[in-house]
Amino acid sequence: MLRARILYFMILVVLPAASVTGCSQGRGAQLEEPPALERHGDRLTVPANSPLRSRLHAEAVELRTVRRHFVAPASVEADPARAARITPPLAGRVVRLLVHFGESVQKNEPLLALDSPDLVAAQTDYLRAKSALGQAERTLARQKDLFEHGIGAKRELEQAQTEREVAQSELQRAEIRLHLLGIDPGHLGEPLMVRSPITGRVIEFSVAPGEFRNDLSMPLMTVADLSTVWVTANVQEKDIRRVRPGQDAIATFAAYPGESFPGKVLFVGDLLDPETRTIKVRIAFANPNQWLKPGMFATVTFTETAAAEVLVPTSALVLVGDKSYVFVETGPFAFERRIVEAGEQIDHATIITSGLSAGERIVTRDALLLQ
Repeated sequence: MLRARILYFMILVVLPAASVTGCSQGRGAQLEEPPALERHGDRLTVPANSPLRSRLHAEAVELRTVRRHFVAPASVEADPARAARITPPLAGRVVRLLVHFGESVQKNEPLLALDSPDLVAAQTDYLRAKSALGQAERTLARQKDLFEHGIGAKRELEQAQTEREVAQSELQRAEIRLHLLGIDPGHLGEPLMVRSPITGRVIEFSVAPGEFRNDLSMPLMTVADLSTVWVTANVQEKDIRRVRPGQDAIATFAAYPGESFPGKVLFVGDLLDPETRTIKVRIAFANPNQWLKPGMFATVTFTETAAAEVLVPTSALVLVGDKSYVFVETGPFAFERRIVEAGEQIDHATIITSGLSAGERIVTRDALLLQ
């Protein structure tokens, strides 16, 4: 009788507990959610009941015509073909300055007067050669007269002719020397006038009256025509292939904020600077108002020739470490994670240089959800 009562009590206790346990397990099974994403290596599948389906958006990759840009630091230089460094033709003393710093000068206009011992020697040589020629011509005339009257010998006549020719050569040499110095043989005894070889402005000035200059390589001043100037850009080695003569370029200057100066690449240098790993690229700019001064700093933006590129929204790229990935659609809500090489960013898009072809479909929105 006692055993029956104990058994009945255990049934009353165990049955409700089992019922509660069974209900709990049923509710847990009902609360378990299906997987949002199925992974098989680099291949992903979004199940039919996944909430990701409503958030992902895929588009076909297209080729777009773009013009890429890159910038380089630069500085303004005078065109060497339009600049002249004025050096003394002879060692001597500056007796008079005829121009000042910043003045405009014309071609062949006198810049300064120089007095030199070598100038005196050149003038003396000319006078001596001229006198010798006169003497030789008088001797020749006398020998001709004697020969015609049968008094003089033919040998003496020929000797006089030779001496006259030598004297002529010496006079021509002396005249050429004076002309090279810019001296008119008809105005001897005057200081040497150093003249400007070009029309321009005096942009450098390093001489004073009374100075004696014996270094013929040291410039006294520099005259430059700044109606056209060069802007020389230092292009990095990695960008050399992206620049060529005739290419469009736009320069900006700190002195003129908000303004830009369009130009074209004149030429690309052939020597790479081993220290900076840059190459010189020169652009010619018209400078009618003389706004651009040699030595100014500038920033040059180069525009490449238009070309077809694979361009994708930047939101389609997923960066993991130092690698960029996109998710390529391989079927309905099936994707493959693929490594791509990302290039320049243009607005909200990025150029893909390798790893992706036009026509392929990729996830362009919420691609991070697949990572």
